[in-house]
Amino acid sequence: MTNRREILGLSLGAALTIPFVEVNALNQNTDKMLPDYLACNMESWWTELPFLERFKRASESGFQAVEFWSHSDPSRDMTQVSNLCKSLNLNVIQFTGWQGPSLALIENHKEFFEAIEKAIDIAHQLNAPMFTVVGHQSINGIEHETSLKNMALALNSVIPMLETSGKKIILEPFNPVDHAGHFLNGSADAIAICRSIASPNIKINWDLYHMQLSEGNLIENLELGMDQVGYIQVADVPGRNQPGTGEINYKFVFDELKRMHYMGYIGLECWPKNKENIKAVTDLLKVI
Repeated sequence: MTNRREILGLSLGAALTIPFVEVNALNQNTDKMLPDYLACNMESWWTELPFLERFKRASESGFQAVEFWSHSDPSRDMTQVSNLCKSLNLNVIQFTGWQGPSLALIENHKEFFEAIEKAIDIAHQLNAPMFTVVGHQSINGIEHETSLKNMALALNSVIPMLETSGKKIILEPFNPVDHAGHFLNGSADAIAICRSIASPNIKINWDLYHMQLSEGNLIENLELGMDQVGYIQVADVPGRNQPGTGEINYKFVFDELKRMHYMGYIGLECWPKNKENIKAVTDLLKVI
């Protein structure tokens, strides 16, 4: 498997080989090959299959990297996930390390600290370089600025263990349209938090679906915050389906990411339209 240093050094220009079983279907639409910077989300692709079977299907379809959400789901054995990904030569790029309760409440910070200790252990087990933190549910009676300050305090508290482990938190803002009830939406507050912390171990999971619904102006905002981007996720609007199915000009977006010299992974946290997974891959290849 690719090691952590190699993972973080991958270029947007790299490509991988697609298994023969998929080549003919893909070549009907394009002669491109799947780039290895795309991390397929195991919560949204092949949802008709059991969790572990989705990793196998991702590998068969030509993906070299994956992401997923909960590591603490009792139905999921992280040892099984780790062993399976090693056998398939799949890199787990990131998972969700904290979903809540809200970090706006100081009394939740001890639980957060302990959860990050556990997430670091899981990251080592999976050889994952980073994990997502959300947990920004709005709390009645706590003002917006106080919520942001308290979240920053929680994040600051775990920097020493992140530095020791070499792992990274990626903070993911949501949007107020279909993720109502959160105090962290769009890019501005997330950038401010990360710049105030000023740690290479705490960056932003920049989900372009959430950003489009929160603020639009995707490229200018990306340029303004690129120094704090740790990871990018994509899905189109409306529908949260694969790029190329909605209003976002993803060909332009991917070209701009190359122009900005973004060298990281791109998470496919999108739901293939009509559950047509091969079509979703070919749609992607038209815009990258």
